[in-house]
Amino acid sequence: MIYRVLSKERMYQAEELWNYCFEKKTEPFFRYYFEQYCGKDNMVIGGFDKVGEEEKLRTMLHVNPYMLRLRGQEMLVPYLVGIATAPEARGQHLLRPLLETAFEVLRSQGFPFVTLMPISAGIYLPYEFAYCYYRHEYKMPLAKLQIPAIGDDLSVERLDLASLLQAVTDEETQPCNPLADIYASVTAAWNGVPQRTAFQWRKLLSVVTQENVLCAVVYRAGKAVGYMLYSLTDGTFNLQELLTQDAAAKNRLLQYAAGHRSEAQEFCWLAEPWDKTYLGFEDQALTGRLQPFMMARCLDARLALAKLPVAESMSSGSVVVLLTDKMIERNNHLLQLRTSPGKLEAVSTLEQEEVTMDMGAFTQLYFGAFSASELWEAGHIKCSDVRKLQLLDELFPKCRTYNLSLIH
Repeated sequence: MIYRVLSKERMYQAEELWNYCFEKKTEPFFRYYFEQYCGKDNMVIGGFDKVGEEEKLRTMLHVNPYMLRLRGQEMLVPYLVGIATAPEARGQHLLRPLLETAFEVLRSQGFPFVTLMPISAGIYLPYEFAYCYYRHEYKMPLAKLQIPAIGDDLSVERLDLASLLQAVTDEETQPCNPLADIYASVTAAWNGVPQRTAFQWRKLLSVVTQENVLCAVVYRAGKAVGYMLYSLTDGTFNLQELLTQDAAAKNRLLQYAAGHRSEAQEFCWLAEPWDKTYLGFEDQALTGRLQPFMMARCLDARLALAKLPVAESMSSGSVVVLLTDKMIERNNHLLQLRTSPGKLEAVSTLEQEEVTMDMGAFTQLYFGAFSASELWEAGHIKCSDVRKLQLLDELFPKCRTYNLSLIH
């Protein structure tokens, strides 16, 4: 098997494999992705077999770059999608060498982390991916969505996304994108959130307009204070993205959703993991559940530590940490982490480790999904002196980690 980055001339094979495994060529997203994005703004890595004089694509993954705001700083983190194997090559354990090739390429390009949205966590857990993003999932009859009003100074209007796309695409105008303003202000305090540039907004709007996604905006005194992207498909109101500046605006949009009982019977929403809408539900069976959403993996722990912001209130201290990686040999480290206000030194050492963790636990710690103490209590970190966990809790404070992902 030969692994390489696909050239433009080979991209038709990626289209054929995507058509077999995911969206079909006739679907809007497929047309957008391969006509406007794939091979231009991303990279595809594939494994090829030689069949006669021809090389056949047997397995592939797509590397789509996203700028995340991670612990207060912007970091370019590749998002792995389109991971697929042709049916004639399945059962040959091709995922590991494919991932190894991708990890080597991305490490050489200076990427500390990658993310993905798994179909099944069991596929990726052996390769030390770990869940770093969660959602609160609501599924209920739409008639049961009963939301109390908070204030009466709010109004809702539908926004034509096709017109908005045209406005943000017209280079001769200075477009007003109320969704972008709300997105930036609401997510400013969240961690791990993709930064939506003008390009990302055009990409998002290009896809959702083709997929018949609708938009409602809530206003207070004429100012937009929240929006909701949703679709009505097969009798279900799918709430795809809801961002508001306060609880009253959120409730007003949910009331708007509840008013669609003549168009839909079911309601589905993957909300923020800390969402508390369920507190007002009379039926406890409808309160929803916490659901794992996206995974991440560290490719270069030394580089990640070099990029880690450290608070000026950080205590002075040290802890010896053993970081293990079963796939990337150069990512195994025995480090003494020396902390002081606003500073971190990560120094190779031969001292006895005090804390041991694999790349999955390290990634969850860095992404702020869990504290070191929580991971130790769950058995995902080993520690010979639990007092050392306090230093790691301070160095890696737990965050409100969230990722809004609508498109590949």
